[in-house]
Amino acid sequence: MDKARLIRIVESILHGTGFKTARMKFKGSCFDLVGSRLFLLLFIKILQNIDTLSKEQAEDLKRLSKFFQATPLIVGVRSKNSELEEGVIYERFGIYSLNPQTLYDVLVENELPAIFAERGGFYVNVDGNLLKDLRERMGYSLGELARMIGVSRKSLQNYEMGEQAMSLDVALRLEEIFDEPIAKPINILSAKVEAKLDVKPENPLEREIFERLRALGMGVIKIKKAPFNAVSKEEELKILTGIDSKKTATTIKRAQMVNEVSKVIQSDGVFIIEKTKTEVIGEVPLIPKETLGEIKDADELIEMIEDLKKEIKKKVFNRR
Repeated sequence: MDKARLIRIVESILHGTGFKTARMKFKGSCFDLVGSRLFLLLFIKILQNIDTLSKEQAEDLKRLSKFFQATPLIVGVRSKNSELEEGVIYERFGIYSLNPQTLYDVLVENELPAIFAERGGFYVNVDGNLLKDLRERMGYSLGELARMIGVSRKSLQNYEMGEQAMSLDVALRLEEIFDEPIAKPINILSAKVEAKLDVKPENPLEREIFERLRALGMGVIKIKKAPFNAVSKEEELKILTGIDSKKTATTIKRAQMVNEVSKVIQSDGVFIIEKTKTEVIGEVPLIPKETLGEIKDADELIEMIEDLKKEIKKKVFNRR
């Protein structure tokens, strides 16, 4: 299955479950699709082989997800050694990874997976309190039940205390004995990730603009693998911020992508260009660097962005 078809499949699953989406066509981007539905926001990287995700892409994906309080996901069909199994969660750089059918099961069938892959096989986390209650209810001692399922007494004790993952084989033996599921489902849609937010700018122009934005009272986080250079924040308002030395065809394509993403994640977008005239691509203003230097605070920048968006909407309306 080629990547383009894989993206269409994932997009179809999202659309079928009420998500608004935007697709990236940006080489090396840390995400390929963004989807939003009610209070749920997903940044999704789609790969044929999930092992091809770079550490740099993963770190950017985690930064974006933490900044926007979103869930990062990797969707693929295989890893280096084998195809991804349905109903199994894998992990790359601390990000949940799964195949399209598992994503369908979660979003369409509301079936959360319980199995995760690690070196050595498949595992589950168990409800330790339930396991202990079932054991005591059926009159088994720790030693007796441990012998029945082929593990040490200490391992069974660790399972009951929630201190150790259980192999899938052992979990299946226990479920057969108790005739009751004991594996805890993995809620991949509420995954929280840790991310390093302090990333240095890549060139003098970025450094200058980051410093200026911070002087206006805005928080700025560098993003390397996306059509925008940074995400900026002022209280609850978040802005996808692009930076370029001059306006080119690539700049316009990047601004168009930022425009589509902004609509889905309900943020603003702006491009700051070293030398350009002020204009708007979609609803994303392109402003010269010197204009940024004339702005006194974050409120004035936000007001300018909104005024430029209103102006372009007015022109479009008048043409009609």
